[in-house]
Amino acid sequence: MIRQLNRLSLNPHNVRDVIITHQHGDHIGGVMPLRIAQPELRLYGSLDSLTAAEDLFKITYPILASNAPNSMSTVPVEANRIYPIAGFEVEFYEVVHRVPTFALRVRFGDYILAYSSDSVVCDGLLACAQEADLFICDALCAVADGPEVVERAHNLMHPTAKEAAELAQAAGAKALALVHLARYASPIEMLSEAQTVFRGPVWIPDDLTHYNFRESIHS
Repeated sequence: MIRQLNRLSLNPHNVRDVIITHQHGDHIGGVMPLRIAQPELRLYGSLDSLTAAEDLFKITYPILASNAPNSMSTVPVEANRIYPIAGFEVEFYEVVHRVPTFALRVRFGDYILAYSSDSVVCDGLLACAQEADLFICDALCAVADGPEVVERAHNLMHPTAKEAAELAQAAGAKALALVHLARYASPIEMLSEAQTVFRGPVWIPDDLTHYNFRESIHS
C-alpha cells in the first residue's frame, strides 16, 4: 500500500479519508499501514467492518495500539445515503456477499464511478452501476475457465466476467473494468467473455492504471 502510494507521488501522511466496503481481510488489511502513517485517519464503513479494522490493528500491532493516541475517527454509514467524503459525493448500496457489504457510487462533477466491492449480481449492484462512466467489478473468473471454477466463484459469492458484463450492459454503464481476478482464472478468457456481452470498452487494469474520464481512454 505505502509503496504504491509513493509510486503515485502521494504522501501516505496526507491520506485522511478511507472507505471500508466490508470486513474481509483483503479489504481491511490496507488500513494497518495507513493508520501507522497517518494516525488521524477517518474511516467510513458499516459498524461491523469498522470494528473488524480496529480489532485487526489491536491484534497485529498491540504495542502501537496501546500507545497510539486515540486520534482516528470512524464514521458508520448507511445504505442509500450520500456522504460528502474528500470532495466527492459517495453513495453506499447494500449488496449480497458472505458478510454485510457495500458497493460504492462516487460522483465528482459530471462523472460517476461505480465499484461493486465483493458481491453477486443483485438489485443493489444494478442500482449502483446505473449509467456509471466507469463500473469497476470484482469478478473472479470466466465461464470458460470451467464449471468447477465457476462453482467456486459462486460459492465465494463473486460474479463471473460474463455476469459482470451483463450487469454493466443492463445498467447502461459506459465502461467496464474487471478486477479481483482469482489466481486460477484466465484474464484472457475473462476479457474475451466480457467483450462479447458488453458493448462499451472493457479491460483488466494493472495496479496504478489510470482512466481518463474526459477522453474515455485508459493509459
